[in-house]
Amino acid sequence: MTKPLSVLALLVATGLPLAACAQQGADTAGGPPPAVLQARADAKTAAFNDLSPATRAKVQAIIDSVNNGQQTDLRAATQQIDAALSPAETTAVLGERTKMMSTIHSAMPQRAMSGPGPNGAPPNGAPGAHAGHKSTAGRFLLQVGVSPDKMRELRGAMRGQGGQQPH
Repeated sequence: MTKPLSVLALLVATGLPLAACAQQGADTAGGPPPAVLQARADAKTAAFNDLSPATRAKVQAIIDSVNNGQQTDLRAATQQIDAALSPAETTAVLGERTKMMSTIHSAMPQRAMSGPGPNGAPPNGAPGAHAGHKSTAGRFLLQVGVSPDKMRELRGAMRGQGGQQPH
């Protein structure tokens, strides 16, 4: 009788902390943390406010065409947006992207990692983590303007075709 009680005590002792950890993770399992969503929404608003009314209308038309399925080529949509922006608008939009990334990085818990991360990536999402991807203002506006579900759908389709997509 003592042995089953010991096993039960051990299961309770180890199972309780695991249940607590599972509950903590369940809050964020459905998507990005609220701080990330808020930073994204704030950056979208600020970036669109940095555009002239005429440019804002052009950019919104391109984003709408992607969201409603008329435009499925993310690279072409990015290039169209980049072509519509003035140099000053491009600089301002990229500044909003930088602010958003800083906000997101400061909201994320720091992991203690020494050396490179998985697959040789810089630790903790340090600069250079996405060095192979050129960040353009058009790409950023597309990322914050297109619905996340539509973006996943289009990126999945592009992967299936073997093409590369803007990240």
